[in-house]
Amino acid sequence: HYGIDVLGLSRAIFENVRANSVVQGGSSITQQLAKNLFLSNERTLERKIKEAFLSLWLEANLSKKEILQLYLDRAYMGGGTFGIEAAADFYFGKSVKDLNLAEAAMLAGLFKAPTKYAPHINLPAARA
Repeated sequence: HYGIDVLGLSRAIFENVRANSVVQGGSSITQQLAKNLFLSNERTLERKIKEAFLSLWLEANLSKKEILQLYLDRAYMGGGTFGIEAAADFYFGKSVKDLNLAEAAMLAGLFKAPTKYAPHINLPAARA
């Protein structure tokens, strides 16, 4: 893809129309980065269109590695932290490079729903 997950976006549109509310998203990592860098969290068609154009621009100007690094450095990870390094320090008191497999897996789960899976809020969900 070119920064836009057309299949995921189509699935999300179908499910949201079927539920008559926003029940799921269909954003690629590049789309999420575009939103995090340049846009608000409002759920509007206008914002989604801007996100798509910004995603295309990011893909045209940055490598996949650069996009992933920017995403990992800026994603909200719960507890008021942004980025995996800050999250590793907040949750475990260590650098991300010093995490064990279980700790890294817990941080990976935060990308989907940082508040829902944050261990200081919901330890059973974080362990699941």
